Amino acid sequence: MKGDIVEELGYMALGTRLKRISDRMSHSSRMMYKTLGIDFEPNWYLVLSIIEKKPGVSVMEVANSMGFAHQTIMVMTNKMVKKEYLKMSKDQIDKRKTIFHLTEKAIEILPRIKQICEAGRKVILDVLNEDIILMKHIRVLEQNLDESSFGERIIDKLNEEE
Repeated sequence: MKGDIVEELGYMALGTRLKRISDRMSHSSRMMYKTLGIDFEPNWYLVLSIIEKKPGVSVMEVANSMGFAHQTIMVMTNKMVKKEYLKMSKDQIDKRKTIFHLTEKAIEILPRIKQICEAGRKVILDVLNEDIILMKHIRVLEQNLDESSFGERIIDKLNEEE
């Protein structure tokens, strides 16, 4: 075999291809933030946006908004607390709940991060040649996988063939 095995495999390697694109975009975004002198991770903007809209939001609310696991959000937000973008505390009513607020540092950097993200949105449109149909296909893929997982669907196909 020559060339790109992931491309050659087509739909069989869709997950790998999407991961590869995500990794490239994340790495490039990290380098961009570094070049701009901003100590910031690309996926932190989503967390800041959620907390800006709803100060005192809980870990589970952030996780549900982003479609991530509780543990993933805890790892991410712990890093953000260490970098002084978030304040973490316990809910006054339910002490089991961890809630978040933006720090002064986050409030000050948010306009610049929003400006960067808007430029990023325009760049995505550019690299897609203004063809936004990809987002519709991704939405369909996510909705279908919410109904039944990829693994469950494979098992169903195998059972149909038997």
